[in-house]
Amino acid sequence: MLATLTSSATTVASVVPKPQTLSLLDQVVSVQSLKNRLMGIQFVEIEPSAVLTPAARDYCREFNVEIVRGSLLARTTTLVNQSNLATIGRPQRLIVAGSAKWMPSVGKQLCSKQAQVCEFATDDTSALRTIADGIRNGHQAGVAIVNAPYATCWQAARDDRLRPVVVSSWPEIDDVFREVPVNVLILSARTWSVPSACNAVRRFFQHLQNQS
Repeated sequence: MLATLTSSATTVASVVPKPQTLSLLDQVVSVQSLKNRLMGIQFVEIEPSAVLTPAARDYCREFNVEIVRGSLLARTTTLVNQSNLATIGRPQRLIVAGSAKWMPSVGKQLCSKQAQVCEFATDDTSALRTIADGIRNGHQAGVAIVNAPYATCWQAARDDRLRPVVVSSWPEIDDVFREVPVNVLILSARTWSVPSACNAVRRFFQHLQNQS
């Protein structure tokens, strides 16, 4: 289960810094993908569905680099919080992550029973991976608040577990829910505000409840 990253998780993040990591989005990871890029690297993050060639695996072994499918940070946070699993409870319907600098404000305004709001992600890719990991670990759906929504949607569409859609404005939301079996709502950090993004999350929560 993905550990809840609320304000208390800031302490966890400061205690367990992310090791030197190379993140790859390639669907086929070859030696060419890694060549001249492993100096000082401890981990290589690859997409869960990516194909890793035997030569690339051997190349990583030569540099004593470990290969991780998905997000190393999400995995590390989960391990750190193993002792707290009993208090976390089951996954929420929604997991919310984003690269918007105002993510902490979103966490303060949303009810914890509606959504698990993660800490500010360093980039759009990290936010999407957090949501993908959350859905794999029991969350029903996710909301990504990112700086490049269409690039994030394209990236999410490559994962067969995700059904993403970009919503540009509030009036579009109900049309999206009627027309698309979405499980990842993508909002632009540049056009949505904290209140409107929170309202979108609440509306998504209601939609999921109605579908149950």
